Amino acid sequence: MQVLTSGQYNAHTHAVLSVDIVGSSKASDDLLDPMKTEMETLVSRSFNAVGLAPGEARHFRETGDGLMVAYPDHAVGQLCEVVFHLDHLLRTRNRYARVPMRARVAVHMGPMADNHRYHRTYITLTRLLCASTFNDAVGYWCRSDPTGDKFGAGMIVSQSVWRNVVEPFGVALVPPARCARISVTTPDFADSAWIHLPGLDAEAVLAELNPAVAVPLVFNRVSRLSTTA
Repeated sequence: MQVLTSGQYNAHTHAVLSVDIVGSSKASDDLLDPMKTEMETLVSRSFNAVGLAPGEARHFRETGDGLMVAYPDHAVGQLCEVVFHLDHLLRTRNRYARVPMRARVAVHMGPMADNHRYHRTYITLTRLLCASTFNDAVGYWCRSDPTGDKFGAGMIVSQSVWRNVVEPFGVALVPPARCARISVTTPDFADSAWIHLPGLDAEAVLAELNPAVAVPLVFNRVSRLSTTA
């Protein structure tokens, strides 16, 4: 058996992002392809807005109605800012669309080898995107905002992204005070993660989902005010 040394493995840290359309499985068949095409266009515009060329993404992978992409690790802050622009584009689009469209976004950092097709980093990214608490928070706002003009996209970031980039105020468009910590636990993954809902207070949203979790009164005030954003 060949032993994989660091030189033979040739892995480098990448910043990775996954995007998924919320509730697309419930859409009628005639809307599936147009929704996917439109989301790809909006994601591409969001990449351009943060200074990333969509064509330069590495390890591109389609995931049904979504996608996973990787960039060099120094782009992780820009990937976190994608959700701000995607949320704005989706909310603007939803004001004039018959069927609203929203997105879930996950951002992580980890090693990936250029000569491999299957990466643990992408597995972790998928676990984050499917985190039940994150999906509950997104679902809550989809129900609270049926037209989709107040909520367009939500994001979950891994602990490594939080500690190294977001918490030290490394991402101007993702203020740490508006994020909320959650636990992500599956049979093969357990870690903390943080969720961000642009224009909303994530802690207040989690408190709405679980009233037993106390939050300061100011969060409720901010949440109500921010829903007009």
